[in-house]
Amino acid sequence: MPTLAPPPSAGPSIDLDAYLRRIGLCERPEPSLAFLKRLHRLHESTIPFENLDVLLGREISIELPAIQRKLVEQGRGGYCFEQNSLFAAALRAIGFTVTPMLARVLWMQPTQAVPPLSHMILRVETERGPQLADVGFGGVGLVEPISLSSTSVQHQAFEPRRLLKSGSDLSHQIQLGERWQDIYRFTPIEAAPIDLEVGNWFSFTHPKARFRNSLLVARLAETGRIIISNNELIQRSWDGEVSRETLRSEEGRLDALGQLFGLTFPEETRFGLLDP
Repeated sequence: MPTLAPPPSAGPSIDLDAYLRRIGLCERPEPSLAFLKRLHRLHESTIPFENLDVLLGREISIELPAIQRKLVEQGRGGYCFEQNSLFAAALRAIGFTVTPMLARVLWMQPTQAVPPLSHMILRVETERGPQLADVGFGGVGLVEPISLSSTSVQHQAFEPRRLLKSGSDLSHQIQLGERWQDIYRFTPIEAAPIDLEVGNWFSFTHPKARFRNSLLVARLAETGRIIISNNELIQRSWDGEVSRETLRSEEGRLDALGQLFGLTFPEETRFGLLDP
């Protein structure tokens, strides 16, 4: 069993025991690909993706103590910079080598769009080679990590994925039905801390940032995904079956957030973005 001491760092360390309790893991993990896959799924099943604080006008901090307080102690979720920062800290404490990277989100974008570097992803070293891990995308994010060394189709049993190489860049794609669709593009190099700060700042402050203009909450379920997108509740199974329900009031949306995601807010909370 490897030692679980975090690597030397000038910054604060994660409370690993509290994190493992949060995701429901009772045994001590080890730095293997099998455990990485298990941790990835558990994290996405228990810590929902959500951008609710952005819509409430709150600042998003990616300092580890703030992330731990929100996502672990308070039972909240967050978006990529929070989710993947927390996941990276936990993986390092377990004994993995983790490198943060930045990506340009292409999902739901015009073909020729050049969006900002506003999505944080992770390279994780394992005994089977480097893996792309990402617990912070939401509705079509990774279920489990995929190999960074392969361009073959991966995740054959659920939402097939592949990486396409173009020059020095890699494009992460998902197959939905018969079509392959871009999710994001990235250069597999380490992101400097200041670039992570800038990407996070853009995500919660820029008027055109996606999270300033749409509500998205998502988590994995045993049979698929549960998603709230603005005023729509979507449940999508791994076999492709989709059910949709319109949430016609803020009260109905608050109720769904509590029942399906464990996210509770005062009854007077208003996120907006409900269709008339």
